[in-house]
Amino acid sequence: MERLEYGKTGLEISRLCFGAGHLNNVCASYAEGGELLRAAFDQGIPFWDTAEMYASQPHLGAALKGMERSQVVIQTKTGAEDDAGARKSIERALREMETDYIDVLLLHGVSSPEDLRSREGALSAFLDAKREGLIRVIGCSTHIYTGPVMDAVIDHPEIQVILATANKEGRMLEGGPLDRHLEYLQRAYDRGVGISIMKVIAAGHIPESEIEDWIRWGFELETAHAINLGISKHPQIALNARIAREHAQRRSRLRKAA
Repeated sequence: MERLEYGKTGLEISRLCFGAGHLNNVCASYAEGGELLRAAFDQGIPFWDTAEMYASQPHLGAALKGMERSQVVIQTKTGAEDDAGARKSIERALREMETDYIDVLLLHGVSSPEDLRSREGALSAFLDAKREGLIRVIGCSTHIYTGPVMDAVIDHPEIQVILATANKEGRMLEGGPLDRHLEYLQRAYDRGVGISIMKVIAAGHIPESEIEDWIRWGFELETAHAINLGISKHPQIALNARIAREHAQRRSRLRKAA
């Protein structure tokens, strides 16, 4: 499995990220979700993404039991807007995941420059928590939005990571065309921002026969440090890990031939 630095954050991640958003809906217990995450870890996927609103943070906590914490990179998100709300979210994340620190904490679903400005209180709490060693890296997700919001988050001095929608047809993307959105991702990448992409298979609203092609498109996007794929069962781990390994092997061969 390919590993690389997450922009200039200093974190090393797997290019394939386990999106844990569905675990609370498909797993009968936190332990079951934890077993799925550990199975992914065994396949070379130590980068896990969740969010407070997904109610899957406890699944990650179950997975961490018996593991060395430093072996995985955890990215979570909060929709909190003010200082007090963000502090509660940080405390909840640490408690539910039974960890002493969060690798990456994102403002969840920033939709516009105005929305970003409205969350400065939350960012202030993030910065305090970072100074206390509770958070290592700060960022945001722009969910399905592009356009002016991308300018705002790229230019913000405290945002080190951006999680954004990107797929081969620009489906679900709001605020501008795919080609322009890819230019934003390139600009952020060039600045050293860590880039994760989501909705790579358009939330599954494509024919099953096309899924591999859409996932491969994600891995071919050079500006994406991580391809965040929602995983809820073992066959998805096997499929996604195989595609990730095949792409890593091709990249390695191209580097050697250059």
